[in-house]
Amino acid sequence: MRLNRQNLTFLLLAGSILVSTEGCMVGPDYQRPDVIEPDAWHAKLVDSMSTDEDGPGAWWNDFDDAVLVELLRRAGENNLDLRTMVSRIDAARAAYGIAAADLFPTVDGTGRALWYRADGAGAPVAGIPGSSGESYSLGLEMTWELDLWGRVRRTMQARESDVIAAVENWRDMLVTVRAEVAASYINYRTYRARAELNGLAIAAAGIALKIAEQEYEAGTAPYSTVLSARSQLENFKSTLPSEEAASTQALNQISILLGEAPGALEELVGDAGEIPVPPAEIGIGMPADVIRQRPDIRSAERSLASASELIGATEALLLPQFTLTGGLGYQANSGSELLDWSNRNWSIGPSMNWSLLNWGSIESQIDRQKAFAEEALISYQSTILGAYQEVENALVGFASSEVSRRSSADARNDILETLVLMLQSYEAGTVDLASVVQIELQYLDAEYTLLNLEGQVAQAAVSLFKAMGGDWTPMIPGPDGPVPVSQSDASSVTTRDGGDSQ
Repeated sequence: MRLNRQNLTFLLLAGSILVSTEGCMVGPDYQRPDVIEPDAWHAKLVDSMSTDEDGPGAWWNDFDDAVLVELLRRAGENNLDLRTMVSRIDAARAAYGIAAADLFPTVDGTGRALWYRADGAGAPVAGIPGSSGESYSLGLEMTWELDLWGRVRRTMQARESDVIAAVENWRDMLVTVRAEVAASYINYRTYRARAELNGLAIAAAGIALKIAEQEYEAGTAPYSTVLSARSQLENFKSTLPSEEAASTQALNQISILLGEAPGALEELVGDAGEIPVPPAEIGIGMPADVIRQRPDIRSAERSLASASELIGATEALLLPQFTLTGGLGYQANSGSELLDWSNRNWSIGPSMNWSLLNWGSIESQIDRQKAFAEEALISYQSTILGAYQEVENALVGFASSEVSRRSSADARNDILETLVLMLQSYEAGTVDLASVVQIELQYLDAEYTLLNLEGQVAQAAVSLFKAMGGDWTPMIPGPDGPVPVSQSDASSVTTRDGGDSQ
């Protein structure tokens, strides 16, 4: 049959139809595996926690701390780990583009200029008659693998899953970075508050020491009283440097998380400030909701999908591969005649390649890919169990710290009331100053314990928000940090410029 333009058009059209046939794909179609989903959390919820199917939103706003909000905003824009994750998303998108390119023909431009001569018999250049002369060629060469068995499309599916997994890894890093910034900020405020309280305790202990020395000189108290008071004062003094150092280290940690040099945040954060207080009511998502919202679980599930989809791409190697090749160009023995219409040439035709004697290797490749998929399934299941454990631990941690804080607050209030009564008795002349100072030191010690527990409660709240998957508002990386999107937009991830994947 003569291959005229009509036949060529028909052949290309038939090839396009074969490539676009979705049903011709070997390998398993990925199905999300069933997982264990408890009906409720095992840990008992305290009064300040309640079940909420909407889960946490921008939880840092509920701490009512403008500095914390600003720190998290900067972290979303400048954190280096987040920027690294964005680069990995770009690399995954590029890998998808490479895979998708195999779905279309490859066209290469060719050109050659050749001068040849043979002193003996025979042609020196294969395919060109004559013992001497010139040869010139210019043209295009096309190669098109017809994706009859879905090898290319399965690979595209896997690379698409890789892109989504990379985005979910970015979201998981965003949850982690926000929690680390908040935890470091709470540590900083706690250490600063403890250092300030420690300064008050040093002043009170100094007064107690002077009183003890006066009583000893007057002969109304033994020298052991002086030693005890001095030891108490030195003990308070010894803890102050460590409090100062810890607060500086916490501030430096925040700076690094924000992609800035240590010391850059001193003006913004300042020395004075209260320990952030978590919201009075914390909504706890149901286990099934948490599993759907945690980005690390979604990433693990997409990695499983990618490994499963590559099984089909590998199985396609067992079947014959059909390729359409063609060429179009000019060839002449003179450079001046190269572009003459009479010197044109073209070719087109199919070819087949079938690894008939290499099945053992391909079967081993398939077995290896199935093992990768099994490993990804185990990792997915392990990630889910780890998430359950993290939430349960966070619930227990928050509940226990909150109960301890309430008891400590009651104890502090009782000592404060005792101090008020002692001051009234001192003004009435019924108690001495030494007794008042000792009660004041007890109050400062109770306040110190309460400060620690307030910091623990705030830290436990942050850990709980992180365990639940952070802010459930759908986010994608933008040029200036995280960008909120609608739920429908969040279900698709751009894999190439100008196209979306589902």
